[in-house]
Amino acid sequence: MKIKTAAIAAAALFGVCAFAGCKKTTYSVYTNMPQSSYTLSDKSYKLAAEIGGYCAEQKQFEDKDTSAYTSLGRYFFSMMADAYLVVSDDFTKDGAQENYANFNKAVSDVLNEVDKALSSTVVNSDVSRFNDAAAGKTIEIREITYNVLSEAKYVYNLTDGCYNPALYYNIQAYGFGGAEDFPHSESELPSAETVAQYTDLASHFGEVDLSEAEGKFYVKKPDYTVTVGEETLSMKLDLGGIGKGYAVDKIDGLFDEYGYEFGYFNFGSSSILFKSNVKAGSWNLGLSGPRSINRDAYLQTKVRGEKLSTSGDDEQYYKIGKTRYCHVIDPATGKPVQTGIMSVTVIGGGAAQADALTTAIMCMGKDRAIEFIEGKLTDRKVTFTCE
Repeated sequence: MKIKTAAIAAAALFGVCAFAGCKKTTYSVYTNMPQSSYTLSDKSYKLAAEIGGYCAEQKQFEDKDTSAYTSLGRYFFSMMADAYLVVSDDFTKDGAQENYANFNKAVSDVLNEVDKALSSTVVNSDVSRFNDAAAGKTIEIREITYNVLSEAKYVYNLTDGCYNPALYYNIQAYGFGGAEDFPHSESELPSAETVAQYTDLASHFGEVDLSEAEGKFYVKKPDYTVTVGEETLSMKLDLGGIGKGYAVDKIDGLFDEYGYEFGYFNFGSSSILFKSNVKAGSWNLGLSGPRSINRDAYLQTKVRGEKLSTSGDDEQYYKIGKTRYCHVIDPATGKPVQTGIMSVTVIGGGAAQADALTTAIMCMGKDRAIEFIEGKLTDRKVTFTCE
């Protein structure tokens, strides 16, 4: 399986022509970002339409003397993904090293908590226990799982089901989500009947019931099953993407709690927190793409005090013939997304919601995505690319 790891941000780029004289492919860009806030830096990408409605209030930042600041970084691994933390501060002042050590421990604790609660590959995690439970069963869960599932249900309803974390079996069937192998030929792809059964099961995600009583949190699994072959299946969840975003939101709070204004946190290259840049205030962000061998940027913008999420069909994919099969599953078809949208980037707002929103927009297709962004995402900057 081809796994394409994004740099500090991700989005979409251009196809490379292998032979001299052939026609270069042009891709389309759709964005609600103010025209003065970005530049298209590759001629293979053309602005197809400006999306209206963006009206978020811009944050104000005070100038600060950072001449004595240096930067420290640390690597983490959680939810089967790399994570990078960079903090800039005056580490020579009294208590600075101890504060930094405590901050690192707090970040590590958040990532461990997220992993133990939400990872489907961790034995006895909340998600694993949900997945193993019988249909209709209620189980006690951690508060973090309750919060993430609440976010997931909110975006599921907001997007009319275009984001659906219950597509576990579909993801596995196409060779993603930690599956042992992936199809190598059309004959190895899951049958239409099997996909339809998996998709039917996932369509009941709205029936997941959350409750709280006396400081404890619970989730009830939908009392619904399907039969595939001779096996009866109940719903299973994959909260990997939105879980990473939730961790980024929590770590953003830790930056503030420990008094850090400068740095960033990059979780899996798909969910990123940008605090202020110690040298320039803002970060120069280049969005790279699914058709670029060199990960060159097609769009340049500046970010500061914002969180970013990206989904694309280049991160995990394989090809059978001329068809690309990626890890983003369309809830409408139960198959890897084929809407023509190659990548989506959302900047601003909470990272957990942004992670779910980028997935949903990829599944919407161009026209529906534009309508959705104009009507419901006026507080976030959104860019998507199409073939």
